[in-house]
Amino acid sequence: MKKLLLLVVGVLFAFAFDWSGKVNWAISYNTAKMIAQKEHKLIMVDISLSHCPPCRYLASKVYTDNEVANYINSNFVPVFYLADKDNIPVEVQSYFTGSTPTILFIKPNGELYRVIIGARPPQVFLKGLKEIAQSYKG
Repeated sequence: MKKLLLLVVGVLFAFAFDWSGKVNWAISYNTAKMIAQKEHKLIMVDISLSHCPPCRYLASKVYTDNEVANYINSNFVPVFYLADKDNIPVEVQSYFTGSTPTILFIKPNGELYRVIIGARPPQVFLKGLKEIAQSYKG
């Protein structure tokens, strides 16, 4: 019985994965859009898949990096979706090609501004974020 319990707990931990990192994700696209309109920021929509290695890399190595997370939290309104588990809002679906991870940068009015497809190391990802934020004139 004890071995069975340990096996069940081990399996649960194996499938549990923290996607949030240190990023303060909005609870929905609509919430992100309202905040973005108020704060004149881009909405950063990460669309990932549960079993996508580059998506997991972003979550475990990039979004846990203090400098990256702080920059995202200060300069964007981030929202996260798992394409195989969550209902992606229709407004966002039109910009999603199916490749993961896809990070969409959407203006507060709903217009697509930029897209990043794929994962990058923290400092390379941060450089791209800075270029996008600095070029946006909200």
